[in-house]
Amino acid sequence: MKQVLQHVVWFVGLLLFQILILDNMHFLGIYIPMLYIYALLRLPSTLSSYASLLIGFSVGMIMDIFTNTPGMHAAATTLMAGVRYPLIRLFVLKDDLSNRTISLSWMGRSVFWRYTVILVLIHHTTLYLLEAMSFMNGIALLTKIPMCSLLTILFIMAFELISPKEHAR
Repeated sequence: MKQVLQHVVWFVGLLLFQILILDNMHFLGIYIPMLYIYALLRLPSTLSSYASLLIGFSVGMIMDIFTNTPGMHAAATTLMAGVRYPLIRLFVLKDDLSNRTISLSWMGRSVFWRYTVILVLIHHTTLYLLEAMSFMNGIALLTKIPMCSLLTILFIMAFELISPKEHAR
């Protein structure tokens, strides 16, 4: 129960930080880090795919409501949540999967950052392709996806480095 409460507080805190602060800070005018997906990255490793999809959709829908983007965040976070478990299974042996929160200290540097980069790129690519609704402005898309992904990964890195090591339960 304590772990569930920690995740709820984590989600609420990151959503508020995203909505109130990060969405109002545009780096170089157009780049926004999407830190709220960090909560999805850190879900327990044994969480069922259905629960992950439901949580991903719910978090995306909350972002859509507050950012007035009809279904774009929900689609991107649902796809990210759907790919999450197979990606964990790709990087972590089944014997090592226990009810742990995904973290740098549990997975190790290399595995955690590969996992993070892949999921962030999937999320951002989906979100910005849906936002653009075309490939007509490809140059803008080719700069926005990697720059926003880089900003998001830098924020995740900062949060991961300052978070207590006890999260690896």
